[in-house]
Amino acid sequence: MPLRHPLTLALALLACASPEPPAPAPNLAPIVSLPLLQERTFSADACEVMEGCAGPGGRRLLRFNLSTTNTGSADLVVGSPTYPDGGLRPGFVYAPCHDHFHYEGFADYRLLTMDGREVGRGHKQAFCLEDTDHAPSFPLRIVADRDRFSCASQGIHVGWMDVYLRTLACQYVDVTDVPPGRYRLRATVNSERRIRETRYDDNVAELVVDLPAATPDAGADAAADVPPIDPTLPCAMTEQGVHRDCGWDAEMATRSCTPGARVVIGCDPGCGAPLGQCLGDPMLRVCEGTAPCSDFASLAANDDSCPGDAGRNPCARVTFTCPPSGVVRVLTAPYQAGQAYTCRAASP
Repeated sequence: MPLRHPLTLALALLACASPEPPAPAPNLAPIVSLPLLQERTFSADACEVMEGCAGPGGRRLLRFNLSTTNTGSADLVVGSPTYPDGGLRPGFVYAPCHDHFHYEGFADYRLLTMDGREVGRGHKQAFCLEDTDHAPSFPLRIVADRDRFSCASQGIHVGWMDVYLRTLACQYVDVTDVPPGRYRLRATVNSERRIRETRYDDNVAELVVDLPAATPDAGADAAADVPPIDPTLPCAMTEQGVHRDCGWDAEMATRSCTPGARVVIGCDPGCGAPLGQCLGDPMLRVCEGTAPCSDFASLAANDDSCPGDAGRNPCARVTFTCPPSGVVRVLTAPYQAGQAYTCRAASP
């Protein structure tokens, strides 16, 4: 048997020793944005005090948005927080402030001096990981609303992002005892590496913030200081889905209902008695009171009223309990911002 050429043998051995390509995995890249200072007073039994996010009394809070984009090669699939028998799966915790289950210890918030000394630390934040919005600067990937990850079945699709708004409970660093000055606000996701990713060197985001001196009336309950989200403003990019907070249209007038009563509103010719008029792929959102509301604050929302019919009836219908005020504002929008649609909602 002839001997192999040394170079041929070396190449053969190198091929055998070459590692297999890494398996597809998600990659989580955070962005910190829209910092805002808020003065607020918490009672000793306040939800956020019980969760360890803040102490009782007057506190100064540095609020901010945190967006986590999946830029990897596979969807992040976390799944249901509970087993079929109702038991809680490992890694999840019930969040009373949000009234749903969170994936434990997902994000870590810290405030650092410009030379890296830690002066403030946020509550180690558990998250409901879900597809909040399509990620900017990423190829558009259409995901049907019924297939999107949510608090009931958690995860983030590739090209989508989970957005935690600064208006949410515990979404801040307590800076009550931090002196005025310039600091670095740092957010780290998946810091304990419970989630396998393609890389971990982009799990940290920082933003330089300036803390002014505290105002003399600090300690007053100033929750209203956080500007409300206006979902009727135009979307800055191509966005889709019932959870987006832009590109909605508010009905001209509010609607009245009997407090505590079950209410059905729809622009839906199918899935029950026909209601209103529907063209295109509309969505509905119902808000308590007179003002348009965010997704988080809505009473009810719907994209497709017949989610099991493979999109044959893309019209919308919502069912909700009338709030104590007896007043609601109905918002409508196309599934994808900017598309033509008609949704003339009606009740039975």
